[in-house]
Amino acid sequence: MGWTRGSDLWVRDGREDDGTIFVIRKALGNAVVRNRLKRRLRHIMRDLDAPASGSIVLLARPSAVGLSFAALERQVTELLDRLHEAPTGAAHSQH
Repeated sequence: MGWTRGSDLWVRDGREDDGTIFVIRKALGNAVVRNRLKRRLRHIMRDLDAPASGSIVLLARPSAVGLSFAALERQVTELLDRLHEAPTGAAHSQH
């Protein structure tokens, strides 16, 4: 199970039954910065059509903190589309 990589976010299928797991490391900033990013990502995921079953793990890279809401939403949508069109076990990268 590999990561589908974007410039600011990475995504992969999770091992849990359902839900979204956000990986927001302390290196991204103080608690206010991290919580703001997590709230924005949670809002985006809530508005998207999440898979009926299974979970998603979303890892934020430091550059994600400075993105606008629209840019975050575009990247999440693109990554989820690529993740779900990829064969099982295959990872796509974008550099």
